[in-house]
Amino acid sequence: MIWLDITDPKYVLFFRHFIPLLEKLDKVIITTRYSKDYNECYKLLKLFKIKCICIGRYGGDTQNGKLQARLDRQKSFIKLFEKIGKPKLFITGVSVEGTHTAFALGIPIIQFSDTPLASDTFTIKKITAVAKLTLPLSTLIFRPFVVPEICYSSLGIQSKNIISYDFIDVALWLKDLKKGKDFRKSYGLDITKPTLLLREEEYKAHYVKKKLPVIYDSIKLLSTLDVNLVLMPRYGDLELKANFSHIKNLTILEKKLDPSDFYPYIDMLIGGGGTMNLESCYLGIPTISTRSLFLFHDKYLLENNLMHHCQDANMVFDIVKKYLNTGFKRQDNKHFFEKENASFERIFKIIKKFFNLSLSN
Repeated sequence: MIWLDITDPKYVLFFRHFIPLLEKLDKVIITTRYSKDYNECYKLLKLFKIKCICIGRYGGDTQNGKLQARLDRQKSFIKLFEKIGKPKLFITGVSVEGTHTAFALGIPIIQFSDTPLASDTFTIKKITAVAKLTLPLSTLIFRPFVVPEICYSSLGIQSKNIISYDFIDVALWLKDLKKGKDFRKSYGLDITKPTLLLREEEYKAHYVKKKLPVIYDSIKLLSTLDVNLVLMPRYGDLELKANFSHIKNLTILEKKLDPSDFYPYIDMLIGGGGTMNLESCYLGIPTISTRSLFLFHDKYLLENNLMHHCQDANMVFDIVKKYLNTGFKRQDNKHFFEKENASFERIFKIIKKFFNLSLSN
């Protein structure tokens, strides 16, 4: 049995097409977590009809809450495996509690890691708490080419166990993206107007030190333009609706959408998140980042002129106005994301060999 713990929406998309390959090796079980105001991951799994077991909840933005939630999940994992048996292999992206449980039970750990540092320049001080809590316990680590090996080897991991792949993750699930159901029509938007999608930053994450107002201040300025403003919440929509219900050209999304239902139909992304900014840039959509921190991926996008970065709402407003005057033209950026064809083929061969060796030992 192979166990995947998927606790981040990005890794639903990442592992979606990998799961059928893993099922060729053994039975696969997938666990996730669920909280009322943090359920994107669960909703995506359901959207793609991926069977999963909900174990525990999201711990919120406090240290005590995060610790208690992790401890609760670990206890629940033990109870689960007492019933169904112990997995032979654990695979994850960012699960601390899954990694700790697997390590304690002697289950080999394969980690996919693209954000070991809260920085775009290596320094040991910027290694994230999640990286410290997971990477040193991992047997194999896979990393995208834009993140230097030293970010992992500095934690004492041998180079032979750190495997680079020649694509940026988003290329896996976007390279064959086709047009889906136009979300603008579902929400009654005027499809003759430019549509700007705004995405909140993951301000409760351990690596985000402060909730910045840039996205929210930008809404007020952009509402004066003749455009459709669409806000994609991060942690629920109740507070957002209370604060912005008076803005007539703003739509706050309530349901989780398939990427094929919105990316083909937006003209610009104003994003506080890392993954959606990468997705937008991969698809050549004009993109403005309002993130409070820079990572290696952000640096790569900016160095290749694939994205703008704004630190205040006035900068956002000025750039949007320029695009309104010149047109929201898409670019062909895919070659920046794929040195080779993005696929799990090479990764699967390595995991298959590792899995078979683990069984024989």
